[in-house]
Amino acid sequence: MHELPAGVLWGADGATPAQCAEMLDGLDEFARTCARLGLDDHTGFIEECRWHFDHYPHYLSRRRHVADYPTYIRNRRGPMRVSSPPTPDWLRRR
Repeated sequence: MHELPAGVLWGADGATPAQCAEMLDGLDEFARTCARLGLDDHTGFIEECRWHFDHYPHYLSRRRHVADYPTYIRNRRGPMRVSSPPTPDWLRRR
């Protein structure tokens, strides 16, 4: 997600719709793990990632109608960046 708002990457290349679906599956698993561990403060990160994994395939199918992905994001009022989830207390150095 570090390449936003340029696009969603898979390795060094832009993600395909199938790869976005695979990332959504991984995100769902991550969300379940966070819920099990009580990491409620990761919700924003998860939802921002979900927005891009859901919308990027649609952007790819409409690319000839939209100047670029940042314009697509703005038009749909999506997040231009994905904020990193907070570090759990037990991982912070003291």
